[in-house]
Amino acid sequence: MSITTKGGDKGMTSLYDGTRVSKDDARIELNGELDELSAYLGLCKATTHQSEPYSSIQRELMIVMAMVAGKGSSTRIVSEKIQEQEHQQVASLDAAIVKMETFIHEQTDGKRFDFVLPGRDIADASLHIARTKARTAERLWVAMNKEMSQQNEVEFDDNDSLVIIGRYLNRLSDYLWCLTIV
Repeated sequence: MSITTKGGDKGMTSLYDGTRVSKDDARIELNGELDELSAYLGLCKATTHQSEPYSSIQRELMIVMAMVAGKGSSTRIVSEKIQEQEHQQVASLDAAIVKMETFIHEQTDGKRFDFVLPGRDIADASLHIARTKARTAERLWVAMNKEMSQQNEVEFDDNDSLVIIGRYLNRLSDYLWCLTIV
């Protein structure tokens, strides 16, 4: 199989179910930011010489990207297998959120914070780049939700996978910030 399909030569790409959308579709934009965040986390691994927690976050981001690419697609009839897969994805992200919240609480309980100047060393600077990219992804998640809500493609409730993605991205940026103070 060739990586070059030429299918995107005219500015279109495919969602999870094969639906063709413009490359500037909000879901594609968000997934591009998440892909870039994953690359920055790879830089964090390389500069710290530590696989964890960066590899785990990269795997979680792959789950998020799959969920984003599956939202609002043309397939309105959802099979039981897809529902079960989404349920497992949401459960996985919920567990990651709890883990991050525990770490954040441990690192910040009773402490006072000021703004920091990134760049103590290359590892610190890399981590701050990843943290700010997580914030960018979170802002694009908000924009995507607004766009999809306005187009009436998706209705959201507190247990919707897109809401879980928002919680995950919000905690992730805080978590990455806490890693800079460890």
